[in-house]
Amino acid sequence: MNYRFRHVLLSISLLFVGFAVSAGDAVDTRVTFTLADDNVMKGPEETSTGSPSIPNFEPNNANRLFFDDYERRDTGFENLTHLVLYAHQPGFFDGLDTEAALVLRAQMLDASGVMLKDDGSYIKLTQEQQNGQFMLTAFPVSANRFKLGYSYDISWGGSRIFRNTKMVPGVRLEWKRPGFYSFLGTKTGRAQMDKSDGTKELDTVWGVLAGAGLDIADEFRMEANGGYFYRGTIDKQELKVSDGDRIRVAPWLGYGTSVQLSYHVGMPIGTPIDFRLYKNDPLKRQTFFRPEVYGEDTAFALQSEVSILGQTLQDPESPSSTTVQPAIASDISAKLKTGRFRYHGLMVFRDLAFILYNVPSSPSFVNFPDGVATQPELFLSLGLDYAFEESHFTPGFILGVQRPAHMTSAAQAGNNPPDELGQQTFVYRSDTEVDILDAGDKVALVYAAKGTMRWDLSEIVSVLGELQLSYDQNRRTFAQDEGGIPVRLPQDPFIVGFNLLMQARF
Repeated sequence: MNYRFRHVLLSISLLFVGFAVSAGDAVDTRVTFTLADDNVMKGPEETSTGSPSIPNFEPNNANRLFFDDYERRDTGFENLTHLVLYAHQPGFFDGLDTEAALVLRAQMLDASGVMLKDDGSYIKLTQEQQNGQFMLTAFPVSANRFKLGYSYDISWGGSRIFRNTKMVPGVRLEWKRPGFYSFLGTKTGRAQMDKSDGTKELDTVWGVLAGAGLDIADEFRMEANGGYFYRGTIDKQELKVSDGDRIRVAPWLGYGTSVQLSYHVGMPIGTPIDFRLYKNDPLKRQTFFRPEVYGEDTAFALQSEVSILGQTLQDPESPSSTTVQPAIASDISAKLKTGRFRYHGLMVFRDLAFILYNVPSSPSFVNFPDGVATQPELFLSLGLDYAFEESHFTPGFILGVQRPAHMTSAAQAGNNPPDELGQQTFVYRSDTEVDILDAGDKVALVYAAKGTMRWDLSEIVSVLGELQLSYDQNRRTFAQDEGGIPVRLPQDPFIVGFNLLMQARF
């Protein structure tokens, strides 16, 4: 056998042995089998989401309602794992502890493809002091787990704050003692930007992040954080002003602050899983899906958060200058557990500038013109569930109402009378999902209800079911008229969908 060929076979064998040895280093694994249909009454030709004619085993994001997944980035349908190669050793110096992890997120996209990417690899040093700990955490590839804000859906300052950057490494220094913490950190990337000599070059974008939290009492916590980001330059020709042999370019800046107040009794203030560092220490086993513990005592948590941001954009009223576009988001969440009942409520406010903060704005890099009216997203959801402890069965339901964020031009079309404006209204469900209404159409409230059930078969396997109903008059689909011209048509506002999942989590 050819020596080079034998060498290749040996290398492949060692690779497989390495994976076998490290098989236990797969954590936060979710294997999900799903039967779903986002609209049982319609087929693919009748909806903008391409709803299947009959239910199938391929769920998509259309199976989610506006109040779903508020505290996490995933939908719950994913088949994924995190491959964590973790090392932990005491340091050579008194009180020093060292640890590191290579964290890869492997998500199965379809039968032929797996998306593999870094999900927060880190090196961490912890120095024990008499009254607390100093911690230095370095993220060599992606510092996306180092973000600002507290609830995941209104957090900011992650990797997306820099456009078209392949890596966003960072470092965080933290001081922690009982009842108090503070941190200071930075993250950087490389992005193409305009230079003063008229060329476009890759250069450093960067951000500085800081924050602190204080337990004023055992039940009351106050937290605040903020950041300042140099995000590159604004690529608008009107902002490139010649100054002799140099060109003055406009910096794209972003900054803001977030504040959260928490009042809790018998219920801990947790951290979203998408902010936490992954470990795989056999002496300190992490449990990502802890079973709920019920008791006779009443426990509750009430939290409120507000974020106020700003960014520099082109001023549409004076195109050769910039202006600051403010952005605001806030929420109030409440959780109550008494006996085997759990109650939860959520109220969220996000203005359009906050939703489009990373896009940024619409049109891109331009502040909203004076002739455009924007309205924020507002939604409220309330829900409860009850645990039948002996059968490990938990049914529940959630009700919600939403006014989506939208933008409407105030321009009048032709000779239309004043009550028949020729404007278009854009309904923003996210920074990528937009419905366009016809002239004169008003944005309607969205109503939603969901029945849920969870049946735990073991500590790792559960059967989950969701029946969801929504009434949404803002949805539009494209069709062709008799002349072959594309037109927007309203969809049936009443939607019934369901999800049935068998899921393993470990």
